[in-house]
Amino acid sequence: MTDKAKAKEYAERIADINRQVETGTVNFEQARVTIDTYKWLASKYDPGTFGNQQKDAEELNIGKMHLDAIRK
Repeated sequence: MTDKAKAKEYAERIADINRQVETGTVNFEQARVTIDTYKWLASKYDPGTFGNQQKDAEELNIGKMHLDAIRK
């Protein structure tokens, strides 16, 4: 099983627990630790999808864009 597949499995487990909480089968306070653990595991296996780090936005060089527009 790949790391991304493992991360997806943990995300699916979180969704299952959330459904159980919504139906009243499981108390949210009891499920919170498990959910937090699965979130942490998913972020370690696939940080690009489930991690907290945001990718830096590409910087725009307005001056270069302006010069390119003038040259055209």
